[in-house]
Amino acid sequence: MLHTSSNPSSNLSSRYLWYVIFIFTLASTFSIIDRQILNVMVGPLKRDLGGISDTQVSLIMGFAFALFYTLMSYPAGRMSDRFNRINIMTAGIASWSAMTMLCGTANHYWHLFIARMGVGVGEATLGPASNSALADYFPADRLPLAIGVVASAPFIGQGLANIAGGPLIDYLEATPNLVMPLLGEVYSWQMVLIIVGAPGLLVALAMWFLIEPARKGKQFESSKSVPLPEVWQFIKSRKRFFTLVFLAYLCLATQGWSLFSWLVEYFVRNHAWSRTDIGLSYGFIALVFGIGGSISGGLFAGWLIRQKKSDATLRVVLASTIVLLPFATVLTLVPNPYIALALLIPVTFCMAIPPGLIITTLQLISPNELRGQMVAFYLIAVNFLSYSFAPSLPAICSDFLFSSELALGKSISLLAVINYSVAIICLTFGLKYYREALDRAKVWQNP
Repeated sequence: MLHTSSNPSSNLSSRYLWYVIFIFTLASTFSIIDRQILNVMVGPLKRDLGGISDTQVSLIMGFAFALFYTLMSYPAGRMSDRFNRINIMTAGIASWSAMTMLCGTANHYWHLFIARMGVGVGEATLGPASNSALADYFPADRLPLAIGVVASAPFIGQGLANIAGGPLIDYLEATPNLVMPLLGEVYSWQMVLIIVGAPGLLVALAMWFLIEPARKGKQFESSKSVPLPEVWQFIKSRKRFFTLVFLAYLCLATQGWSLFSWLVEYFVRNHAWSRTDIGLSYGFIALVFGIGGSISGGLFAGWLIRQKKSDATLRVVLASTIVLLPFATVLTLVPNPYIALALLIPVTFCMAIPPGLIITTLQLISPNELRGQMVAFYLIAVNFLSYSFAPSLPAICSDFLFSSELALGKSISLLAVINYSVAIICLTFGLKYYREALDRAKVWQNP
């Protein structure tokens, strides 16, 4: 029997709301771990699947996941704008966790490719439903912090994946392959996938017991989904905002996932570090400075909103991107690995600021009936391209432009210059149109 209770969020205590943030963050963290754990296992994966290329590995990392993740995002968004969001997220978490475990049973390239598609289907439910619900749990000035905490999940997930994944894969590589009932002999990377997928089933259970918040800021009385022509008209009437801001975020996301996907392998190849060494080092940086950046960005933007700076969310993103450009460019070019590790601190901090603030931005300009769909629109317009191609871009540059596996650093640096420069330009011009969209949103907002 599905959970169907619905209470006004104004009746929920601050302690309960923090518990909601904890569960949402936990779910998002496991989604990132399940999505990104392959990044620390590139070498064993290539070996055990018949010596596949970097480009083939990148397609499993990116395109295989992103294809169905994107195809399901909009249906998940429309469902989130009409039906019980807690139930939607519960089903999604259980689904992707089971599919991650199924990835651990794959013995052929295409089997793993198809199972990764299944992970994308489940994860498509989380973004639209969770962010729509958060906008009903919290008022506008507290929303940046709430979403900022949840948006720190990519860095928590990256940190844990590297801290646990690197040493775990090194340990399993040094021991004989395990033999499991029904599965037979299990490779090291297969065992890791089974281990990281299982806890998500407990997270799904915890999600199921949360209270669905009452919907606020509705534009229409009807409980039916807004017709697609009206959704499209809403987007077209704000086309300059969406075009500029989404292009900026496409560049930010592309660079972020490019770095995430190949950072461990870069240190292994170019600096001769073990997966344990870089996993523990970067895992700590991601946990501390990733969480710090995401929460600091939300706190600062919330403070600016209370100071009547209506465009605060994008202003903070612009500032962080300007700082990112020089640091991220140099990061993978310096010959000393310890200097590179030090540069990862400001890069990680600044990279953690934008993700939560774009979600806050979309919630602030959208009526309740469109909040899930606007997040889905963002996932389709930005995340599909970034998830699909970001892991492949450094590999393609290394394989075909520089013709060397040791050119990962040059490839990542080149992409940083291009992506962050374009993002700065788009954000600068997009501020005006964001202010216009906020003014138009006052029509349906509660007094």
